[in-house]
Amino acid sequence: MGAGRGDRARANQISDVVGRLLDRKVGRLGGAEGRAVSTIHAVAVFGLIVTLSYTAFFMTFDFQAFSGLITLNIGFSLAFVAAILLARLGRQLAAALLFMTCAVVQLLAVSVWVGWEAGLHLHLLLAGQLVFLVFTERQQALRWLFAAAALAAFLTAQFAFPVEAARVEMPEVVLATMFSVNALLVGSTLFVLAALTHFRAEQARSEAAESAARAEYLANTDALTGLATRRPVMERLEHLSLPGGEEFCLAVADLDHFKAVNDEWGHACGDKVLAAVGARLRGALRVSDSVGRWGGEEFIFVLPEATISDATIMMERVRSRVGAAPVTCGDHDHSITVSIGLTYGDQSGSPHHAIMRADQALYTAKADGRDRVCTIRGESSASGGTTTRTKRSSR
Repeated sequence: MGAGRGDRARANQISDVVGRLLDRKVGRLGGAEGRAVSTIHAVAVFGLIVTLSYTAFFMTFDFQAFSGLITLNIGFSLAFVAAILLARLGRQLAAALLFMTCAVVQLLAVSVWVGWEAGLHLHLLLAGQLVFLVFTERQQALRWLFAAAALAAFLTAQFAFPVEAARVEMPEVVLATMFSVNALLVGSTLFVLAALTHFRAEQARSEAAESAARAEYLANTDALTGLATRRPVMERLEHLSLPGGEEFCLAVADLDHFKAVNDEWGHACGDKVLAAVGARLRGALRVSDSVGRWGGEEFIFVLPEATISDATIMMERVRSRVGAAPVTCGDHDHSITVSIGLTYGDQSGSPHHAIMRADQALYTAKADGRDRVCTIRGESSASGGTTTRTKRSSR
């Protein structure tokens, strides 16, 4: 198993190197077009190098016999240079059309001169994978068109251009050497293209996972305060409220006289106050506790494995921290206080009753003068429950 993980790691490293090599920024394009144009640029450079190498070989082998092919190769070299320039300019489609057309015609033409035994037509097999890299999803028709053209050219070279019909007769040992070299080039290039395809697939999966995680984070996080939204808080409350769940307490808090801040100073100041309060709330709780924005200037706290006494101490700490220092907004400060309603949680199967008790305790805290923690210990204070009022401490 360890060896398998090592092999996968090495494969990922190789594909990563290939990806960085062939996915270099070319033409200032991004997304699918950017990836396609970078591949066109790389394979056009490769095609240019191979063409020039074979042109030099044909010139030294028999310049007169290969003069026509040499002239064609010079023209194809210029076409590959043009494809490289088009790629650098960001002209993905034009570069892809020019390169693929010239490559198919060139490989078919060279097979006429030397026959299929030289193996140059093997490069046409690369088109089966290359078309998916140089054309985008929106260019599906061109992918299949050039794949079919390359296959037709390969079959034509294989069956219509044997060495006996070649324009130039070459020794068998030279043809065998050329075939081996071309087979090696094609095999190596197929490996590189497969690594690139794997790299891009992994890259796409990674980007999709990051996007999904980002979307989930945005859905579960209030952008203004950085606290959780209602949904994750309710999910945790519903889980804790199941029969047999762990002991927990629940609190609802509301900023005092917050509407006056918005009315007098505007929503920009109100938002700044909410953001500051969110930061203070995050730093006042245990790691296991949850706090979320319940709506407007209201916040909800879920305190697992906490007794009412423990929860009261924690909520007093929250109340004290929120009001410990004013919030500065431009050239003025806002003194902020908070009222908190606290109750125990129950395993009735639904958090509804606990939320109602916490709301009732919050209402009592507001009625008693605000800036305090009020605790309800029973089903409701109206039905015989116990209500505890904790007055604010002097500051």
